[in-house]
Amino acid sequence: MKKLNLLLVIICCYISSQAQNFLGSHFSTRDAILSNNINPAAGIAGEMKWQANLIGFNTEVGNNYFFIKGKLKGIAKDFDKDKYVGQNLDGKRKEAHVNLGINGPGAFIRIKEKNALFFGVRGRAVATVNDINQDFVYSMYNHFEDILQWLPNFDDERATAAVNVYSEIYAGYARSFNFGERHALHIGVTGKMTSNIFNAQFEANDIDFKKVYTSATDSFINVGDSKFNLAVSNTIDDGFHYKFGINGFGVDVGLIYEYKVKDSKEHFVMVGASVNDIGFNKYTLGKNSRSFVGNGKNIPAEHLVDGSGETINIDAVLDSLGTKTIPTGTRKIKLPMSLNIFADFRVVKMFYINANFQFNPYTFKRGTAIANLPIDITVTPRFEHRIVAVYLPINYNQYSGFNMGVGMRVGQVTLGSSSIITSFAKKKFSGVDFYLNVAFGKSDKMKKKKNKSSKEDKNAEKTSALF
Repeated sequence: MKKLNLLLVIICCYISSQAQNFLGSHFSTRDAILSNNINPAAGIAGEMKWQANLIGFNTEVGNNYFFIKGKLKGIAKDFDKDKYVGQNLDGKRKEAHVNLGINGPGAFIRIKEKNALFFGVRGRAVATVNDINQDFVYSMYNHFEDILQWLPNFDDERATAAVNVYSEIYAGYARSFNFGERHALHIGVTGKMTSNIFNAQFEANDIDFKKVYTSATDSFINVGDSKFNLAVSNTIDDGFHYKFGINGFGVDVGLIYEYKVKDSKEHFVMVGASVNDIGFNKYTLGKNSRSFVGNGKNIPAEHLVDGSGETINIDAVLDSLGTKTIPTGTRKIKLPMSLNIFADFRVVKMFYINANFQFNPYTFKRGTAIANLPIDITVTPRFEHRIVAVYLPINYNQYSGFNMGVGMRVGQVTLGSSSIITSFAKKKFSGVDFYLNVAFGKSDKMKKKKNKSSKEDKNAEKTSALF
């Protein structure tokens, strides 16, 4: 059962996504497709007439247990896990997340200025570990192969973890409504059809683990009535087998209010809100799934290790400590739903400040295995021109704390990281990310509007010149 051992390690101890994709560059009036990822009304509120996406990706890892010691530059030259990976033993509950994303081909098309259509394909991988006892993580990470070295007692503990890897085909519509010269309302909706690639959910309750010593040489293990359910999709049975199919649905909805600069199409402030990824994926359980209930008996420790002192096959351990079954059927896993609220302010021409708050309604829900996104707050000063833009995101992440990065856009090529400055400057950091996206398109040059009185004055001047 080497596969199961590896899966338990991944799910229970070292899964360590961001949350938002393309942090810092996630909102730009000069990029409709990336902005639509966070709010489906953002593209129509921006300046793009049309845009076609070629390819893009983002990756982010964050947690509050492991941290990297030393600066990134030195670590990259000669990485040594024992030297550079530290463990945060502060006694707090441990959480972690991974977010990977691929932006495939897509398009945004503005129709008669006030309407827009957009469509494309994306891939996502979201994994989280929530609310785990520090000693449990410590034991799994440091002594996974030797159960006799685990810290002695866990009482009435709990844990959840989930992995949701899927692709999506999306299509959306957005519309703008103008109210006078300076006010506008933009709305957008995106529908998605999802196809599962890999899914796993782990739920554990009433976790007890005790080592009982009757003498200096005799010891027993007792897990009480511990319970857990491990649901793993059948795509990894006997190797990886992916088959395309529609396994779920999702919806994004967004709303943006815009207040414009006087006599201009450019915004002075935009305020918006969106709810993303309302929906679910459905998957079939595979043979690596397990359910377990402890038997409350004292099991001699020597029965759980082999001749070399390492823990025996995990299934044999479970059979000794309780009742193990292999569940069948199907499961549903919710998409990583999030609420995003943002404001974008024009300070002076070509200089803006964006603030975005992301909240996940599942973040504080205990006992449910959901691949959720963390609470995230990002403030991004940016210089933005039609040809080039520079972003300086300052970010607080629920799991990895405060970070600072830099991003840039040249034409429609965007790249950056919301944590690169932190990674090089801090001696300890617990989250990293990087993103790149390549697209091409055409935007409005944003010429100032000519008001009615100025037009009348110029017409009068032309008329008087004729006489």
